[in-house]
Amino acid sequence: MIATSERVRGCGLGPDRLVWHVPVGAVVEDFQAIACSEVEGLAVSSGQREVPLHLDVPEESWCPECLVRVSTAV
Repeated sequence: MIATSERVRGCGLGPDRLVWHVPVGAVVEDFQAIACSEVEGLAVSSGQREVPLHLDVPEESWCPECLVRVSTAV
């Protein structure tokens, strides 16, 4: 599934996490709309890439709302 990442800073000494979102539409002035919000979006830094629905990578996960939308569409 095509996704774009959000970096969530770790608290204290905890590691940063990547949360994957389903992008919606084109990037407009470095802003990417995401499927889980009509208002929020991401400042694009890493772009889009193919991400498996079943992630087995430490410190990476799907946005729960985006994953539901993807799972019902497949």
